Amino acid sequence: MKSANSCNINSFFAVVRQEFKMIFTDSGVLLILVFAMLIYTTIYSLAYGNEVVRNVAIAVVDDDNSPTSRTLVNGLRSGPNTEVRYEVSTLAEAKSLFYSRDVFGVVVIPDGFERDVFAGKVANIATILDGSHLLLYRQVLEQATKDALTNGATIEVMRLVSKGANDIEAMEIAQPVAYDGHTLHNPSMGYGSFVMPSIVVVIIQQTLLIGLAMLGVRRRERPMIQLNPIMSVVAKILVYMIIYGINLTIILGIVWPIFGFPYEGETSDVIVVFALYIIASSALGLSLSHLFAKRETPLMLLLWSSVPILLLAGVSYPKEAFPGWLYILGKIFPSSSAVNAYVNIGTAGASLTDVSTDVVILLILAIVYTTIAILAEKSMLSHNIHISDNQCV
Repeated sequence: MKSANSCNINSFFAVVRQEFKMIFTDSGVLLILVFAMLIYTTIYSLAYGNEVVRNVAIAVVDDDNSPTSRTLVNGLRSGPNTEVRYEVSTLAEAKSLFYSRDVFGVVVIPDGFERDVFAGKVANIATILDGSHLLLYRQVLEQATKDALTNGATIEVMRLVSKGANDIEAMEIAQPVAYDGHTLHNPSMGYGSFVMPSIVVVIIQQTLLIGLAMLGVRRRERPMIQLNPIMSVVAKILVYMIIYGINLTIILGIVWPIFGFPYEGETSDVIVVFALYIIASSALGLSLSHLFAKRETPLMLLLWSSVPILLLAGVSYPKEAFPGWLYILGKIFPSSSAVNAYVNIGTAGASLTDVSTDVVILLILAIVYTTIAILAEKSMLSHNIHISDNQCV
């Protein structure tokens, strides 16, 4: 007879081996738990790899037709955000192109534009933009504003020089406050760098919930190794941490650099956050796995929840716009705290101290959900057929 400790150790690793075997012999679970994270991350990275929209097609109506207006049109043409696809003579024609989606913005330079500029008056230009597409809206508006201000400043310098001021004095008067902007954490101001860290965090939770729910149905249909419920849950969570640890290493070490997504945090801090997050998500998944009788049910029930969970994390919709109770309710999902913690550490260079509230919440969730998973595991083991590790007999 072997000692109880030896039996427990052998049974522990037997559960680990059994869990790996169940995952890698089930094509559906294998796809979700092992490959889905890499596949989704790569696809999203390819989709958002360009970061910002360039060369947005616009139409220009130049009613002034002066050298100054032509300079402004040339600025819009050279971009990089806009491309002057059409120069038309009437606003009606420009609107027709806009409504037919041949262009995504219209810039109108009114008659008398040059006269007003050289007279020192306010010179206006008009824009027609598509508010339903915020990325295109932003790019056209940013380019038109930049070119108009640059053109106006150049004309003002020329006007002051013609009155006897030297170049330096004219530039100081035309631009009394020198602006030198540097974008932190997201230098390209791209959507990919903004959204990808949050998407990866949510993918981890959702694939764990769906995959473990599917695995739980299969687990109840076969004999299980007899082991203390606590050790059994710990063994299974260890398996998931190994799988997702490898996936995260590939994503953060290979995929992120390829697509140029920012990563500024300390690796040790990121490891702590993701370790707590995977434990909490795995325990939640193990707890929920006991609620489903058919493998298809978690796909239908949990897959649709990905978008609300992403919203509750405060990514694509500001958390300040949520009702207070709804935002607090969202904290029951590990992803809500993990998104905030990882975004601040991974892309803004924060420390664990800076995100201590989120780390504490993740720790509490890990403890609560692990306790529930252990209780559920104890109930399942008492009803299932057990098999003993042959090394302990």
